[in-house]
Amino acid sequence: MPKPTIRPPATVAVSSSLRDARKRRGIGLRRLAEKIGVHPATLSAWELGIKVAPATAVAWILGYLRVESAEYDRVMALAPCAGDANLVDQSDPQLGHLLWTYEQLSTRVVEWAPLCIPDLLQTRAYAERGLDTAVVQDDRRDMDLLSRQVRQQALNDGTRRYVFLIGDQTLHDLDDLHDAQIDHLRAASQLEHVTVRIVPSTETALRSIGAFTLFEDRSGPIAVVLRHHHCNTYVTDRTMLSRYHGTAKALLRRASDEPVSPSALRAPALIRATR
Repeated sequence: MPKPTIRPPATVAVSSSLRDARKRRGIGLRRLAEKIGVHPATLSAWELGIKVAPATAVAWILGYLRVESAEYDRVMALAPCAGDANLVDQSDPQLGHLLWTYEQLSTRVVEWAPLCIPDLLQTRAYAERGLDTAVVQDDRRDMDLLSRQVRQQALNDGTRRYVFLIGDQTLHDLDDLHDAQIDHLRAASQLEHVTVRIVPSTETALRSIGAFTLFEDRSGPIAVVLRHHHCNTYVTDRTMLSRYHGTAKALLRRASDEPVSPSALRAPALIRATR
């Protein structure tokens, strides 16, 4: 089996930023390549993240496209890190488009959510309550809600498989949002490309595993993201990817095919077995 195509996170962030900036200006790839004096194939490789664009070239392109200063500074801060296997994203707001880009590169997404409902399975009321209780700025709150909406639309398209592994305690902490959120989970679990599984949290070892999202292509894992309040950590180091891949498999083996608490779920068959 061929090895998966792994693109470092800063490379992905810079390349997608260059591509998006060019498209916003309505300039074709060949025209921009001619203007900056590089071969169209080279510019294409930079925009796809196949090759790492030199920082000087990134600055030149952004300047020619006249991007706003905030975007220029953000991308230029990433350019020197483009070859690094891992990235701690401390930007505010964080690089939501990087998470989105890795989803687009994936054929399968596996998410372990021990303490809360995964973003892609949250009702708007659940998401808003979480953001209201968190310490976030208004602009960050609006961007988070918009990012969820865009990613949820992509989930419904069925272009990739999703496996959601949810800690059982999460389902018992829904309070007044219980019925609507459970109905939403049940509807998502009926989609052919979505698997929702509940993982019992009785074992100490499982409680110690923090939340993560694993992105895979047909050959294997390509990235994992660890999401924290103040930053997101993107990992593409092959050794770490292998470990998280193994952890995801172990969690899936421990997951239940049946509701952990029928009285709490009020549904006989929320969870579907992995197909």
